[in-house]
Amino acid sequence: MVSRSVMLAASAVVAAGAVNFAARRAAIRAEEKYPPQGEFVSVGKTRVHFVRQGSGPVLILLHGAGGTVRDYTFSLMDRLAKTHTVIAFDRPGHGYTDTLHDIGESPSEQADLLHAAAQKLGVTKALIMGYSLGGIVALAWALEHPDMVDGLVLVSAVINEWPGGVSTMYHLGGGVVLGTIFRPLAALATEGRLRREFTSVFEPQSPPEGYLDYIGMELAVRPATMRANGRQVTNLKRHVIELQKRYGELKIPIEAIHGTSDKSTFAHIHSAPFAKRYEYARYTEIQGMGHGTLQLAQNEILAATERLRAQTR
Repeated sequence: MVSRSVMLAASAVVAAGAVNFAARRAAIRAEEKYPPQGEFVSVGKTRVHFVRQGSGPVLILLHGAGGTVRDYTFSLMDRLAKTHTVIAFDRPGHGYTDTLHDIGESPSEQADLLHAAAQKLGVTKALIMGYSLGGIVALAWALEHPDMVDGLVLVSAVINEWPGGVSTMYHLGGGVVLGTIFRPLAALATEGRLRREFTSVFEPQSPPEGYLDYIGMELAVRPATMRANGRQVTNLKRHVIELQKRYGELKIPIEAIHGTSDKSTFAHIHSAPFAKRYEYARYTEIQGMGHGTLQLAQNEILAATERLRAQTR
């Protein structure tokens, strides 16, 4: 006679298998609904997805945690492409760019990969824009490959060490043991739940019309993406601590833009003190703005980009 514990264990295995199968199907549906928008370039065995648009001096765009090139192609890229050759990259493990490894790529590792990809696209000089976590990757790029980088636009960027840790959701998303349970379940989140989560990033503002339908929310909760994003974020602080020791090496103009009501990356921890310490930085503070600067402060972003372009002609 089969014991109750054996039956429960077998039921758990079957249930886990069903959830994992459903999560894989959800990821396939997400990719069918939001296919790659651009092209691919290979760096060794790693495939990097990018979108290129416009003409003129090169401007490279880096998205934040859990994002994709769609953060830029929603509206800002069209505006930037009027004066620049704009290249938006999916960072490792996000969108359609491969991961480098399973332990969470450091900002410098990400910068190295994307620098090599940019070189393969013929880029020798560029301005780089980084939003949120993409900001520290932009800074790492400038530190590791200064010959390419003429200037930076840091939008609501991670720049400095912060007190405390990161959200439990990132630990669960990147977790080795609990993550195997959490990721498939999170991949099955309802559209309503996803819309609430993505809307909360913009508080106290709201996303622009059409943004939530365009951005590809389902891509962010694919299990592989959650694992890569969770591990990058949970390991981020120690890398930031090391990188900020080197900011004195930077000798390029930098524009920092940040909202005073940002609850994801606090302006008073990141952009404001950085601009005070770094003699080449200009800080644009947006009163009452949350973390949605990339979509809601585009005039300020365009103005900052033009100031940099004027300095690097």
